[in-house]
Amino acid sequence: MSQAGIQTRPEATFLTEKAAKFLEQGPADVVDLIGYICNLPAAPRIVAEHMADAMFAGRTEFARDSAGRWSLLSSVSGSANQFAASTTLPEVEYPRRRGRRTTRMDQGRDVPGSGAGSRPLKSLSWVVVDVETTGGQPPFHRMTEFAAVIVRNGEIRHDETFETLINPERSIPPFVSRLTNISWSLVKDAPTFSEIAGRVMRSLEGHVFVAHNAKFDWSWVCHEVGRATGSRLEGPQLCTVRLARRLLPHLPRRSLDGVADYYGVEIAGRHRAGGDARATADCLIRLIADAEDRGCVTWDDLEHLMGMRTRKKKRRRPGALPSPVTRDTTP
Repeated sequence: MSQAGIQTRPEATFLTEKAAKFLEQGPADVVDLIGYICNLPAAPRIVAEHMADAMFAGRTEFARDSAGRWSLLSSVSGSANQFAASTTLPEVEYPRRRGRRTTRMDQGRDVPGSGAGSRPLKSLSWVVVDVETTGGQPPFHRMTEFAAVIVRNGEIRHDETFETLINPERSIPPFVSRLTNISWSLVKDAPTFSEIAGRVMRSLEGHVFVAHNAKFDWSWVCHEVGRATGSRLEGPQLCTVRLARRLLPHLPRRSLDGVADYYGVEIAGRHRAGGDARATADCLIRLIADAEDRGCVTWDDLEHLMGMRTRKKKRRRPGALPSPVTRDTTP
């Protein structure tokens, strides 16, 4: 599953970008490499070795050969994605459908990462995420609760669910506490996000990221992981709001309450991460089943369905001329 799920990568830095440009010319001795990127000509070899090992730790785009020379890999064997030493991932082109060009970007896009496209939906595992926060957007606000529910083979894996309160290290606005029932007294002894970041990343890795309004939850998780660990997340995401728009166009609302009510899913603990994530997971199972009934059996099929445009009815602009009076409006 690792080839079709969320992956964690170290953030690119100024020095790694500089190293990548230098190594584009070919393999280089560590002394020459460190001398160039750190402005340390003729550095002692043992110092250069230690600096290179620390700088490239966990970065699979850099490799050292048997002769000790460092090189830049254009592709990494066994990795889920191609990775370049820059802040922007290379675009990956997928099959053209009805003239539309689909690309994968690093964050906030509901398209698959490498390895997911032709896999049957039944073979994928999904991590359904919900977060509660002190407000609308990072970095001005922080997370107060996180939940991740694993769905595999059409079932919720309750033994793999991860749910925790989080100390946001700042006050919680009263209106947020009224909505979520999360107060400062409830979270003041909870772990900070930095203390649980490793557990959060392990709960995501290898799965397709799912959320109801995935852009919101994905941006929050990416920001907090980056702030706490210096790493970034990449991989396939699925938004159940967008999927519901395609499969349930007759519903007046595709909010979590609306979709859950349609499928008869009970939300135990609304506006709490665990309750919302479990309800979204139940809705996901039913949405995937409906998608399969419509012939969507692979991720490519599902992505095609998600990308289809629906024609919206245009509202008729009221005329500029005076309308005839049909009733007496005199007070």
